[in-house]
Amino acid sequence: MHATLDEMDELFNDTQSGFSIRYFERTELIGENGTFKVVVRHGDDIGYQDGKVFDYKSFREKFEDAELKKLCNEVSENKMTLLETDLDIAKRGIEGGMSAKTVSEILKIYGTYRCKDEKYIKEILKSEKVRESLKKFKDKQTSLNFGR
Repeated sequence: MHATLDEMDELFNDTQSGFSIRYFERTELIGENGTFKVVVRHGDDIGYQDGKVFDYKSFREKFEDAELKKLCNEVSENKMTLLETDLDIAKRGIEGGMSAKTVSEILKIYGTYRCKDEKYIKEILKSEKVRESLKKFKDKQTSLNFGR
């Protein structure tokens, strides 16, 4: 493959195009451009491409899955990606007997950088994992109140 170092870095970190570059090795460097040996995984049955040489544009045309990219963009626009660390903090707080308001304040302090956004915190509290813990906690409180 013929590409610049920046183009190779972009391709290597691309997670929404339907391919995954598993390995690349620079075999030649001429100015900004280089020649790379590349190992690519791809979901579609496009066959082996051993020995074929691509430039950045032709690589994108050959390996990029337009339908998958469109689907990924739609999902990312509609639903925020929640980080597992933040979900675990919220779940442990709820299970420890804290209210949702207290958990949101804890997330602002101890959560990841995304917890600065109120919308993100609301999505965490609405998530399946946290709602399930909150329901269990409320059921437990209700059963304890009946015993008194």
